[in-house]
Parts: sequence; C-alpha cells; structure tokens
Amino acid sequence: MARFNFEGWQFAEWFKGNSKTLKELIKIGLPLVASVLVVDPAWQQFIITLVGKFVLDSFEYWVKE
Repeated sequence: MARFNFEGWQFAEWFKGNSKTLKELIKIGLPLVASVLVVDPAWQQFIITLVGKFVLDSFEYWVKE
C-alpha cells in the first residue's frame, strides 16, 4: 500500500476507533442543546438524563453490534 493515500481507509473503522470520543461529544452536546430548548432547570435535568442515557446506550449498542 502506497503512502499518503486513503486506499483501504474505511469510515466504519474510524468510527469504531473513535467511539469513546464521539460518546463524550454527545455527552457534552446534548446538555447544551437541551439547555437552549428548555428554560426550566428542573425539566432540563430530567430531559438531559432521560434522553442522554437513551442516546448514549443506543450509540454504544450500535457501535458494538
């Protein structure tokens, strides 16, 4: 394989290799989006916890399976 080219590179492999980083980005991004959409702090925490857990678990399942 020649140097300085993308022959053999696959997005799926990159995605699997960076799943922890992507998971952290979701963990940070989701509360940011929820805080913009919801004004009441009590509901904010509820939505962040509920949706965040679902999204992160789904993401982890999708990457591993």
